[in-house]
Amino acid sequence: MSNQGSATRGGLVWSGRKCTIFGLPLSFTKYFVYEKRLVTRRGFLNLVEDELDFYKVLDKSIVLPFWQRVFGCGSIHLNVADVDTPIKVLESIKAPREVYNHIDIIVTSLASNNPMRTAANILGSVNQGEFFH
Repeated sequence: MSNQGSATRGGLVWSGRKCTIFGLPLSFTKYFVYEKRLVTRRGFLNLVEDELDFYKVLDKSIVLPFWQRVFGCGSIHLNVADVDTPIKVLESIKAPREVYNHIDIIVTSLASNNPMRTAANILGSVNQGEFFH
């Protein structure tokens, strides 16, 4: 994977692995934060990639359980306007505050570049009739 990225993803900002036992990256789950997208790659022989556009992120939070904090890890939860994965979790990653700050900068810059970005616009495909019954 090169640092150049692509036109649709942008440049690579951060990459890391899910940490398992004692904060060691012994997992086959990798995370890639690009300027426009988050890519999660899982698997060893059969790879599964999931992409998430940062402009769809509605809310974000950081979760720091005690046993993850002991080893310098934490999880980031992203609430997303996406049908496949409404809540995207970057599980047990090293330096979670640093990654959270990268994601926060990207999401706020995309929001400021698009003043019409609202939950109503992002969720425009939702059947509005179900909210009135």
